[in-house]
Amino acid sequence: MNVDRINNWILVLALTGLLMCSLRNATASTEPSASIKRGDRVGTYQIESGDSSVTIPFEMYGKNIRMKGRINGEECYVLLDNGSLWDPLLFFGSPKIDSLELDIDGSTLVGESTASTASGIKLEFDGLTLTEQDAVILPYNPGLPNPWEGADLQVSSAFFKNFVVEIDFDKGVIRLTEPKSYEYRGVGEVIEMSSGIFDSRTVQASIRTHEDKSVSLSFLLDLGGIYDLYIPIGSDEDISLPPDAKLQSLGIGGFGASTGHVGTVKEFRIGKYSLESVRAAYVDVSDGQDVYGNTMIGMPLFQRFKVTLDYFNERMILEPSSSFPTDN
Repeated sequence: MNVDRINNWILVLALTGLLMCSLRNATASTEPSASIKRGDRVGTYQIESGDSSVTIPFEMYGKNIRMKGRINGEECYVLLDNGSLWDPLLFFGSPKIDSLELDIDGSTLVGESTASTASGIKLEFDGLTLTEQDAVILPYNPGLPNPWEGADLQVSSAFFKNFVVEIDFDKGVIRLTEPKSYEYRGVGEVIEMSSGIFDSRTVQASIRTHEDKSVSLSFLLDLGGIYDLYIPIGSDEDISLPPDAKLQSLGIGGFGASTGHVGTVKEFRIGKYSLESVRAAYVDVSDGQDVYGNTMIGMPLFQRFKVTLDYFNERMILEPSSSFPTDN
């Protein structure tokens, strides 16, 4: 276990384990991460069929992708996130996690609390076994309700640094393919990804405001984002709130409650695809928050497509799903 690297991830995870809070407050001078290479595997894995790909079913749990996995033979619910890639599995502390008897080998500070670290973890899915995984186990208060009810852990790099990840929302399956064997032959749109801070990725897309102003932006990709889009206001782009914007809470993260406005953009365009009246959270960055982490594509917009995330070739491939408007 590389404790220094774990501590770096933990500082970003903050008390709730939500990396995006740090991205939204990051400074623009932070250096981008390096591209993933085919040798940058996280732990080891085995596809039981002996093939180069495996399909894992999932369900939507709120606005999260949730899969069934097993730790030490006990069924667990596993979330998938990619706002920032981190190598350790992230366990949400609870009595159930305690009962798994993970091989605890250290501890680290999470804010003002102490989280446990573990190594040599085996996470099993039907058809796939991930082994030699490091882990961070977030602390919990037995006297309080479990804030992670319905989810036991989260996986990130163990998928995205080992496989090309195809998410088919219509079929409710994730297809993991070894990068050396993946070849795209579809008719969707191939979008270039760029590396960002904390091992995040961005893509170029544009919005058309209600004043018919077209603005090109670099959007962070985050499967954990609960709104279709996150749009900064108070930045150099001079984007105004739409007439339908309403002030409301945008959620609670590692730096406390976040408030902003929720409204729509008149049009969102990415590659050859366009969507009208897309719901967006507008975040005021005039107080010094960085634009980078507040310009984002979230889960509801991803669900309009079949999404393939290929970190090895720095590309995202989009094909319309059944929820993509047919008149666009």
